[in-house]
Amino acid sequence: MRPTPAVTHSDPSGAPSAPRFVVLGLGRSGLAWAMAVAQHQEGALAGLVEPRTPLRRFAKGAGFTVPAFATLEQFLAKHTCDAAIVSGPQEDRVAAIESAVRAGLAVLVDGLPVLHAEGASRIEGAMSGARAPVGCGIGLLFHPLFARAASVLGAAGLGELREIRASVYVSRVFAADVPPERGDVLDFAVAELLVLLDAMFGPALAVSGTGQRLYGSRLDEVHAQLKLANGREAVVDGSWSVPGYPRASVVVEVVAERGALLVSDDALEADLPEPCEGLPAGHSRRVLADELETTTFESGETTRPLAAFASSLPSGPLLDALDPRRALRVARLLDALRRSAAEGGKEREVAS
Repeated sequence: MRPTPAVTHSDPSGAPSAPRFVVLGLGRSGLAWAMAVAQHQEGALAGLVEPRTPLRRFAKGAGFTVPAFATLEQFLAKHTCDAAIVSGPQEDRVAAIESAVRAGLAVLVDGLPVLHAEGASRIEGAMSGARAPVGCGIGLLFHPLFARAASVLGAAGLGELREIRASVYVSRVFAADVPPERGDVLDFAVAELLVLLDAMFGPALAVSGTGQRLYGSRLDEVHAQLKLANGREAVVDGSWSVPGYPRASVVVEVVAERGALLVSDDALEADLPEPCEGLPAGHSRRVLADELETTTFESGETTRPLAAFASSLPSGPLLDALDPRRALRVARLLDALRRSAAEGGKEREVAS
């Protein structure tokens, strides 16, 4: 493969221009990333990579005119770019990240790069030799309400945190005798919530959990307790079998010495001892519409992480919300949680 340095190029006047992106994986999320790059000023779309011919044809029919190839190697043999957005199936992501890093590209991963400890170790190995930034664009970390709640907690005006509870529910209806081909409630819903909790409260050192298996051997519902590095505990509940949630619904509740927070996808309610991060003292409520910008409606959850990543090129540093180490810790946490649930709730340490 021909190495391609991850640097922004320049226009004829010599001024740096937007970094050029290639999108790896043309499923629904891959097309959303490609649209975000094409529609906004954060980057320029250089090409698409997808091994499945029907998906490449679909992208062309959807109006994308940039070159499309089956592999990254084929694309780089004829074209250049600065960065890759990895958005393929989970089972293909580790290899895709390794290929992009070997090529010298900056890498932005759509969501979690991997959901198990073995893959996390491979990615860490690839990152150790990376010549350009590697980041994870995890939607919840860029959600304006959760970001504001994290800022309030970071301001330390609430005093000692006494209770941390979090939940995620989503409806995925399927026949009991025909379960999904892969994944479970941890992969599908809980993993991103655990990344959010890591960002808000710090990493987990140990976990204990129990679960329900409604449709076979995989976990469909989970109840977990996290022991955090700072000595606190967090309680987490998740299910993909509760009717009425077509989209994942995430809630985080914090009870503290001098106040409380309740934040969800839709609203942030706070009881604060003094004004903090744009919220008044006493009880207040902000809804998502109070926080949204026009670009969020145009491109969805991809706009904010894309802008943050593009602004870090060519050499970083990355915004903290893009830090891949947090997602890799959660991959190991998922393994520990599965083991705990299989053992009836036995506490398991999270591998470092």
